[in-house]
Amino acid sequence: MTDLLNIEGLRTVFRTGSGEVTAVDGVSLSVARGKTLGIVGESGCGKSVLSLSLMRLVPSPGRIAGGRVMFDGKDLLSLPPAAMRDIRGRRIAMIFQEPMTSLNPVFTVGDQITEAMRAHDRGASAAALKSRAIAALDRVRIPAPERRFDEYPHQMSGGMRQRVMIAMALSCDPDLLIADEPTTALDVTVQAQILDLLRDLQQQSGMAIILITHDLGVVAEMADEVAVMYAGRVVERTSGKAIFDDPQHPYTLGLLGSIPKLEETQDRLLAIEGAVPPPFALPQGCRFNPRCVFADAECTRIDPQLRDLAAGHAVACLRAPVESIVGVGA
Repeated sequence: MTDLLNIEGLRTVFRTGSGEVTAVDGVSLSVARGKTLGIVGESGCGKSVLSLSLMRLVPSPGRIAGGRVMFDGKDLLSLPPAAMRDIRGRRIAMIFQEPMTSLNPVFTVGDQITEAMRAHDRGASAAALKSRAIAALDRVRIPAPERRFDEYPHQMSGGMRQRVMIAMALSCDPDLLIADEPTTALDVTVQAQILDLLRDLQQQSGMAIILITHDLGVVAEMADEVAVMYAGRVVERTSGKAIFDDPQHPYTLGLLGSIPKLEETQDRLLAIEGAVPPPFALPQGCRFNPRCVFADAECTRIDPQLRDLAAGHAVACLRAPVESIVGVGA
């Protein structure tokens, strides 16, 4: 299957008083048409900066310092601003983390959806745009879409606002949807509804999805391929099934071990000690070594690169394959 998006060695840096720090460091990923790529990791691993880099929306003082982002045969990083604006929203859309801060509180949701459509179809009449916006609200299963069109964000629940964000993102029928933590702060029932909605819309339109999350339950539900990020890098990349059946990086094992299981009666969950290091204070050698229970002296000297262990399964770990601990998350 042809890749719709191919990221090659993407590097994003931020200027600080102490010099430049790297938030996304040499990330290479791809996603095919009609497939879902899940990107997993704790807060601070670089997931959201990666998504903003793909859209060329990195805020100042950040900048994309290297790499290529090939989308349908075009390098997005080399396009002039006008050409990128034409792609952004129309062919690549994004759902941001918190809908209440992404939606403008002083405009109705209808105004905000039609504004997104008008940016890519300036010849359409106001009546035509309103009709399309109501259809978009109906498409994401918002009841009484004609009435909701004239409501403000504060009049809606969190789940409804998230559906509005999805309607806005899909209003121009994009080829690629980037969903950054689309179920954060939603209760489990609404979360399941949002995931079902995204899956159904993907099947109807054939769009590709990049799903950014820290929730491995969401990954299990949605992802065909998974990339685990840590400290700005991809440390494991494999299929959605293999990430649970055959995890190979100690960080992935730690994430899986922290998930509560109904059949287990232990008092405490497994936990990864410490925190993700800030980009201005990265450790020597493997970036995960201060938190890794399997690290040895070699791990503090050598910075492991992503390498293939098997077809479609790449890991950045000196200890891989870790046969003795495979299956912890199965």
